[in-house]
Amino acid sequence: MAVSDQGRLTAMRAALFHVGIAGRAGINVTDFNCLALLDKEGPLTPHDLALRIGLTRGGAITAVVDRLQKAGYVRRERDAADRRRVLVELVREGPYRALQEILADVNRAYAELAGRYTDAELAVIHDFAVRADDVMREQTRRLWRD
Repeated sequence: MAVSDQGRLTAMRAALFHVGIAGRAGINVTDFNCLALLDKEGPLTPHDLALRIGLTRGGAITAVVDRLQKAGYVRRERDAADRRRVLVELVREGPYRALQEILADVNRAYAELAGRYTDAELAVIHDFAVRADDVMREQTRRLWRD
């Protein structure tokens, strides 16, 4: 199927792009993906961050958060609702702002691309992207369970 083949090709290119962006920012791709999750989902506990990023060992996520905190990308904060819990929160100033400047070109290119479609077409594209994301999440969960 042409749509599926193109989706796989685009996903591969996106993965390579993320490796390149992470390298430019002086971090690894796992760290970059953690920042992307925190940007889109907001503060998370280290445990939830580990689950979403696919890290299965407790020490691995601690090392990621330590590196990101040392580099100024995140901070640890106590959860106001439950002081026993620690949340990892994205620091949007400083290094993260510089990272956003690196991403500005691709953001502009995507905005330009989206401008070529009608609102109705964009609604269909968005619906497909959300559903494709759901499929990928479920397939990833299945891989991690087996």
